[in-house]
Amino acid sequence: MVIRKEHGLILIFLMILNSCKMNNEQTQRQNIKKIALEESAKPIRPGIPGKRPFWNIYSKRFIYAPTFDFEEIENAISYRFSMTTDVDSQVYVFESKMPWNPLTPIWLELPNAVINLQVFALDENGKVIRKVGERKFLKSPFFEGVSEKPAFSYKKSGIKSLQGLLKQDKIQYWLKNGKPDPSYPLWVHPTKIMGAVAIGMIHLADISKDTSESSQAHKMALIAADFLLSMIEPEGRPLEYWPPTYWDGVPREAHPVYHDEIMTHYPAEGAMMFLDMYDYTNEEKYYNVAKKIADTYIKTQESNGTWSQIINTKAGEAISKNWLIPTKVIEFFNRLIEAYGLTQYENVRDRAFSWCLKNPVKTFNWQAQFEDTRPKPPYKNMSKNEAVEMAILLLDRAKENKVYVELAKEILRYAEDQFIVWSKNDPVLRWDWFKKDSKWNGTTRDGGCDWFVPCALEQYKFYTPIGSSNRLMVIVFLKFFEVTGQAIYHAKAEALANTLIIAQNFHGGGEIPTHLRRNLPELNWINCGVYPALTLIMFDEILNQEIQY
Repeated sequence: MVIRKEHGLILIFLMILNSCKMNNEQTQRQNIKKIALEESAKPIRPGIPGKRPFWNIYSKRFIYAPTFDFEEIENAISYRFSMTTDVDSQVYVFESKMPWNPLTPIWLELPNAVINLQVFALDENGKVIRKVGERKFLKSPFFEGVSEKPAFSYKKSGIKSLQGLLKQDKIQYWLKNGKPDPSYPLWVHPTKIMGAVAIGMIHLADISKDTSESSQAHKMALIAADFLLSMIEPEGRPLEYWPPTYWDGVPREAHPVYHDEIMTHYPAEGAMMFLDMYDYTNEEKYYNVAKKIADTYIKTQESNGTWSQIINTKAGEAISKNWLIPTKVIEFFNRLIEAYGLTQYENVRDRAFSWCLKNPVKTFNWQAQFEDTRPKPPYKNMSKNEAVEMAILLLDRAKENKVYVELAKEILRYAEDQFIVWSKNDPVLRWDWFKKDSKWNGTTRDGGCDWFVPCALEQYKFYTPIGSSNRLMVIVFLKFFEVTGQAIYHAKAEALANTLIIAQNFHGGGEIPTHLRRNLPELNWINCGVYPALTLIMFDEILNQEIQY
């Protein structure tokens, strides 16, 4: 083959261009690593005895330097912090005047490993009075940049996921029979699952270029939405017009069902679906029921500004002492006010927002709110969901109060610290988070792991990577990028979005899997495929931006 002179010049130019691109990517990663390294030594909302609660009393791992609640000892002049790890023989030590000092002085020196911490009280001569306490935890790696590209575009991934759902037997069963497929047990969570079907299908109907596919998706959305509409609480009941959290219409298998209870953020989630249906169909029944759901929220709002987390449908009484973190409800009211001009809901919205500022934003008690997990004591079962939703709400109001941006950033750091795995070298991946040999683990102590990384985990009681958790973190990181312009947020969003597509492609390229694992432990939860798909479609252009770090 003869290479002409101009062809040779083109080849040289392409080689130089490719080399420049590789050097640029390397520089970007170095910049990101520098920023993340410095940030990791800063503690998140460190506790102070008697002044600020220690939110991490049940936490098992940290990306950012933690502070622990060790008591002061009478006559102690100082305290020695002594740490050993499971990967080396070194002892890491520093001293402080207080026993709850952040681990900042030694944090950057510690390896990513299992850390065994002991704290000793010392007298004026530096001799040990006694051991104050100990703590075992994992130190996890910080973010170092986007390491893996997806198999196809974000928008294509989202559309393929929705198309994959439409083709499944459990959806085709609806179209043929007008009711849920009894072989799919997750219909027992109707507002969550049927609502997701309706939202996913109405969006697919809107964007599909295939007339037959669009028609079928539109029909499916109507069937699911109307089925849920037929299940709302009757007029005159304490929770009238609210759609159910639980249903006994199909065999539930191992999934918990509490027929006479409603978790109070799910009606807002159902109402958002009805508003989507109204926007696409202009059918007034969907708009009207959404407003009636909102009116019941007004009637049931407590004097403190929020709602009980779970309410009995017959008596209208709380079934536990746990309060709802009402971020979903606030989001619902925001939509009614901003999209439909319904200003009568401003007061109930603002009271709920104020409750959040006075409670979880201050206490960091970001308790999990899942219908298949019962309420727990403060800090026992934390999640990132409501925390992240609150961060977004704060950023939306940033023009009202500049402090909101800093509050939101601290909340985001908590969510990342506790629930994001950035690296395949994270000791999280070598820890059995469930019973040994449980199908939920996906990890082994010998270093094997079937998790797709980077990933976001769900809650302490279900510490495993979930697609909808990645999706939520993608949204909040892109929101921070929009507000601050800091490129590292875009990179974090991109990395987590890419994992969704990588996992999707690994499992055949259809519906995005619920569990971001190579070995799927259960059937997909439809909501965990629909919402990530819509997020990838919605943010396709932003995620594809070429960002300079």
